[in-house]
Amino acid sequence: MGKCINVLLLLTFIFTAFELATGPVSEAVAEQSGSFSGTWIASGQRQTFDFVEGREVGTFKLAGNVSLKQELGGIEDFWAECVGLSDSVAGSSVRCVWRSLKGEKAYSVLSGQPLKEGVKVTGEFVGGTDSLKGLTGSFNFTWGSTFTDENQGIFTGHTKDLNGTYKIP
Repeated sequence: MGKCINVLLLLTFIFTAFELATGPVSEAVAEQSGSFSGTWIASGQRQTFDFVEGREVGTFKLAGNVSLKQELGGIEDFWAECVGLSDSVAGSSVRCVWRSLKGEKAYSVLSGQPLKEGVKVTGEFVGGTDSLKGLTGSFNFTWGSTFTDENQGIFTGHTKDLNGTYKIP
């Protein structure tokens, strides 16, 4: 009987030492939230679509660097790729994926008017992967400068005042 008690005490001691060394089996992860600001430089192709006279309609695909002053979920730099439909009357509908250098993704939906200087655009985060899983929030920016070559369908833009808020559960 004495040997049984000694073995139980020894096992209890080993388990307690292991738990103290490795931490509790389950840890609660705190929700992350914050605000961010930065710049976005994007360029890509734009293709116009023959539509009602006086109404500019087209599709586009853009890509470029998002550089943040305040991090979004611990990340400062993203490569953003977007596809969209622009309509000079109805506005734009755009879907974007921001990828970090480690491969985390942030998904967003943008809305606004055509790709022109001075136009304000709003965005909403609708999810993410890895450390950005469950990402929600909103952001906005204004196209500070743009260049469009209609003959070749090339667009380049630089944002000013990119800022927003986010939450990661």
